[in-house]
This record gives sequence, structure tokens and C-alpha cells, in this order.
Amino acid sequence: MNVAELHRQIEHKFAPEPLVAVQALANTYSFEDDEERLLDPESAQRWLVDSGLGTRDVGVSDAELDELIEFRSVIRELIEANHDGDAAPARAAELAVLVAEHPTPLAVGEHGELVLDLAPAPSVDAVIAQMLGIVHRSQLEDEWRRLKICASDECRWAFYDTSRNRGGTWCQMEVCGNRIKNRRYRDRQSRGVSGESG
Repeated sequence: MNVAELHRQIEHKFAPEPLVAVQALANTYSFEDDEERLLDPESAQRWLVDSGLGTRDVGVSDAELDELIEFRSVIRELIEANHDGDAAPARAAELAVLVAEHPTPLAVGEHGELVLDLAPAPSVDAVIAQMLGIVHRSQLEDEWRRLKICASDECRWAFYDTSRNRGGTWCQMEVCGNRIKNRRYRDRQSRGVSGESG
């Protein structure tokens, strides 16, 4: 994977490798700008290659694009559940189907140990299988629960929470956090003013 490119896309609060690849996929749609990186098969193929997740000749059909976007949706909902530990059962069932259809790719390390195969994948199915393996690995290493969705409805960016108590809520406190706090302050002020005049 091209970590420098993934960091460029995410901009801040990066997950550790290789979880950063799943974070980048979750952020291929920007809610704030209404910008879609996976707009069509060509742009999806370009994203996979530029990110170092797909081989140079990875193909993306219309059906595979739909599959990748649906997988992104499942992943985002599971990440969102990390805020409060909810199980997101509907998506957990879909995840079980995905796991059955996309076996995790393994490679053999230099000392004979089995490791997740992180080589660029030749197909969308192989990318999904690899990402499922990354999610599994991050859960075993207790990293998964730190990957969250920004609580600002205008943002919804996936970020990695490095706070000691895992209490992070916004991808950027100085932007999204302050935006929410200012809005709440204005709401309280307007309610106070209308309450006094009534």
C-alpha cells in the first residue's frame, strides 16, 4: 500500500498501518464537500492503483464498483458503532456474508509464520478480502475500536482516536468540535432570548 498517498487523502489522525487503508476507503466519500472518489469504474480503479491497494491492471466493472461502495457502507456503519460500542447487528450479518465470500489472504513470513497478505490485489474481491483481514488484525491488536466517525453531521470523516481514554468525538476539535459547540451556544442563546421575550 502507498502509505504516503493514503495519508494525503486522509489528511489527519491516521490509523496505523495497515488499518489506514480501511480508513481511507471509509473516507472515499466526503460528506462535507459531497465529493465521491469512487464515482465510476475508472475513478475507482485509479483510486485502488494510486493507493497501492490494487495492481496496475486491476479491473473494476460496474458490478464491482457497486460491491466496493456497498462494502464501504458496511465498514462505515461498523466504524460508527465504535463511538458507543453498539453491535450494529444488521451490518454484522452482512459482514458475516462478506467474510464467507471473501476468504482472508495469507502469506508466509520469512520465519514460517502466517501473515496477512498485503500485496496489491488483482481484483475488487481480493481488495475486500484483504480489508476484512485488516479489520480482523486490528481487532486482535485492539486498534479497531479507535477508528471512529466524526460526530459532526456536516463532516462524518473517519478518524483514528489516539486519546488515552478513547473519548475522541471529532476528527478535528478546532474545526468540527468548535463548530458544534458554537452552534449549541447559539441555540441556547436564542432559546434564552425567546424565553425572556415570551
